[in-house]
Parts: sequence; C-alpha cells; structure tokens
Amino acid sequence: MTERRFISVTVILEFEWVMRGFYKLTRAEITNVFNALVGIAHITVEDRAAVLAAIDAYRQGLDFSDALHHAKSARCTALLSFDKAFAKRALALALSPPVALLV
Repeated sequence: MTERRFISVTVILEFEWVMRGFYKLTRAEITNVFNALVGIAHITVEDRAAVLAAIDAYRQGLDFSDALHHAKSARCTALLSFDKAFAKRALALALSPPVALLV
C-alpha cells in the first residue's frame, strides 16, 4: 500500500473504539499505533494537528473521544459538554479552552 490514502477524523475515532473495545489494547498500545499511523508518509490524516493533540491528551488520561472533541475546539473560548467526568479531567489537566458543563 504505497498510494496516497486519506483517513477522516471519524474513522480515527472509530479505530480507537475498535482497538480498545474489540482488541482490548492498552492506552499505551493505542497511543503507539496512532503515532505510527500518523507517521506514515503516504497517509493523509484529516486535521492532523487536532488528531496529534488528541493523542497527547489521551496519553495524559482523557478518553480518546473527549480528547478529540477538545482538540477540534482549539479555536474556541470554551467547549460545552454534558460530561461531568470530562469537565473534571479537563480542569485537572488545565486544558485550554476550558470545558464548561451544560446542566
């Protein structure tokens, strides 16, 4: 497989779910797979900067989906969420933009 290929952000999100849920990979293993994937020269990852930021936040303890949502909101003043655990973890990590709860 040497032709240029594209991976969307939604596929990245589903791939984490499959690695975690079906293959039972650890956080460290998933992080390693993602880092290897984004390093392949002929693969274009949609919004690569956000995916890289999400991988880093995931490595620090966020759920991957939360990390990706947060990374995609980088240009906002806050990310709104119903998820209290996400807001608490984001606060502990001093993420910017902050995660604000919708209650």
